[in-house]
Amino acid sequence: MAKILIVDDEQSVLSVLATLLETHGHEVVPALGGDVAIQLIEDGNEFDLMISDIRMNPVNGMQLLEVVHEKKPDTSVIMLTAYGQVETAIRAMELGAFDYVKKPFNADHLICTVDKALEYREFTSQNKSGAE
Repeated sequence: MAKILIVDDEQSVLSVLATLLETHGHEVVPALGGDVAIQLIEDGNEFDLMISDIRMNPVNGMQLLEVVHEKKPDTSVIMLTAYGQVETAIRAMELGAFDYVKKPFNADHLICTVDKALEYREFTSQNKSGAE
């Protein structure tokens, strides 16, 4: 079971994501906006994965990604993007996001991406601990 931070400025999207991820056995912490997510991170909460929308106010997903990359570099990140924002999502991957998923998302595709991100995180953390 992974601890997953989900971030969106639409409560309906958070509810759908939370239900989907909890059904697959994950612990979910919802954040209604990037500013709330940053506060959770700065309060010392640890997450295995963060799923965040890109387009939010007042703190957008790219700004949030920078904070996570700086403060919690072991947290995997999946960005959600609406059609037409694919270039931004690719930029997010260049900045350290594991992957992106287009909205509206297919539940099976999202769960597959979550599983891959968590497997990759586990693999890289094992390699880090083995190298020390």
